[in-house]
Amino acid sequence: MQRVIGMRRLRQDFDWLVSAGLLLAAFVTAVTGLIADLWDLNDFWYHTVAGYAMGVLAVAHVVLNWGRLVSYGRFRLRQEPRSDLGPAVPSTRGRRPVNVEAPRPTLGSLGRGLLSRRGFIGVAVGGGLGWLLGRGLRQPPPIAGGSDVGVVYHEWSKPGVLDALGSVANWGQFPDLYKTYPGSARIVLPEARLDEGRPTARTIADRRSTRAYSDQPLKLEELSHVLFLMTGISADRWGNARRTAPSSGALYPIETYVVVHNVDGVERGVYHYAIRDHALEQVRAGDFREQVVDQGIEQNFLGECGAVVFLTQILQRMRPKYQDRSYRYGLLEAGHIGENGYLAAVSLGLGACGVGAFMDDQINGMIGVDGVEEAAVYMLAIGHQA
Repeated sequence: MQRVIGMRRLRQDFDWLVSAGLLLAAFVTAVTGLIADLWDLNDFWYHTVAGYAMGVLAVAHVVLNWGRLVSYGRFRLRQEPRSDLGPAVPSTRGRRPVNVEAPRPTLGSLGRGLLSRRGFIGVAVGGGLGWLLGRGLRQPPPIAGGSDVGVVYHEWSKPGVLDALGSVANWGQFPDLYKTYPGSARIVLPEARLDEGRPTARTIADRRSTRAYSDQPLKLEELSHVLFLMTGISADRWGNARRTAPSSGALYPIETYVVVHNVDGVERGVYHYAIRDHALEQVRAGDFREQVVDQGIEQNFLGECGAVVFLTQILQRMRPKYQDRSYRYGLLEAGHIGENGYLAAVSLGLGACGVGAFMDDQINGMIGVDGVEEAAVYMLAIGHQA
């Protein structure tokens, strides 16, 4: 008897733990789902794990309480509303119960159930929860212009009369178009072979965001090919260099950094792409795979690919000419370069994935920029597809 009682208590304790775990998993799933939605994360494994855990615990909860669920369902089906009080039913206490076939539910009984007090409460609660859920899933209401920095900036940067006449503000001088790291170790990249790769139309049609990479290392020639087609110098006429990506006023505010994870013959670390010399300048040596994943909001493929390209924007390169609109143009240029990177990778049969969800300050610190006058705006993973 004690053994039976002990097993019953153990089952009750286990059921309680499953219920508590199910509640916790539901909460974590909801929170991580909101984070994934707000940051537009497609590979947020916390949310995936929490969802699977919630599913397993839900099945376990149903299994442990299956007898209660079946008994209650049979009990509800046996109930038949009484049309009138009628004569009192004699007590059956002390007698052997008689098996009576439960009446089958009919449309009338279902209707009476809905019109009953419990039915009304159930419909009201279900309708209320549905309404709340619908409000939660609908499109967010419009935000007043003064509440959204993006809207405010867009309005502020519209051209006006003063812009046509020239601004009275001093926006400073143009900095050098080429950033360098004097004294750093350099790797001269092999010349990109433009006769290799798929046709342009086929490459555009095949472009996808790849989030699964193999451990096959990138060749230095492949990395060179991608970097050149992203933002390399494609023409130089009398010292007037032009690059593969368009730039407003040919001011080129975007700098390119590469965090090398797995590239043949290249030490792991952070490198700056010296565009003028088509070379890599080492900024920091080290294995940054875990750091990139952490700062990329736990998107694991950022540590599994061969390399991650970071695009930064030097704001002052455009300010003297374009003033308030400089930030607009810089982001447009980063988009041009990022798409070039996609197409260059796909043309060689590689995978690529652009990322905008990252921890800005930590990424800026890792690649060695201040985050104010020069800041990271784009990440692009590159590698061999799994």
